[in-house]
Amino acid sequence: KYSVAVNSATSGLHISCLALGLKKGDHLWTSPNSFVASSNCGLYCGAKVDFVDIDENNFNICTKKLEAKLKKTSQNKIPKILVVVHFGGNPCDLKAISKLSKIYKFKIIEDASHAIGSKYRKSNIGDCKYGDLTVFSFHPVKIITSGEGGMVLTNNKKYFDKLKLLRNHGISKNIKKFHNLKNSNWI
Repeated sequence: KYSVAVNSATSGLHISCLALGLKKGDHLWTSPNSFVASSNCGLYCGAKVDFVDIDENNFNICTKKLEAKLKKTSQNKIPKILVVVHFGGNPCDLKAISKLSKIYKFKIIEDASHAIGSKYRKSNIGDCKYGDLTVFSFHPVKIITSGEGGMVLTNNKKYFDKLKLLRNHGISKNIKKFHNLKNSNWI
């Protein structure tokens, strides 16, 4: 329902983590088979980053290994966010991952930098049917390019509003969000 243009998928991943409230001491898990931005977005927020091994048949996060890791991880180390990477445009098993997210209460960011135009179970990657946010890349080596840039998609209005504020350095034209207007002649 909502999209926010950004200068890169890296910054899109970063503000996605911020919009989901990732902070120091939280945990973010992702795939080790990706560009560093998929993990660095967590480090930028002060989170602890860990990895879930891939399925050797499709190079995406292995849902069996994810489930096993979740089962043996103490509650205070369960990830707040899981960044799944649709490696080479091949979608992850989003239905299985979404089911685990409901049980273990983590949010899902889809790193779809490689996956513009991909489909999962007849749904477009980016429709956020199974995840909270999806990030696309328009870097020169991607399928669609604008020289650089990216896009964050979500179906959640609250996340959308937060993403816009983060992208725009907290600047808003919405007067309802202004503070201390009583003594201001700025308007």
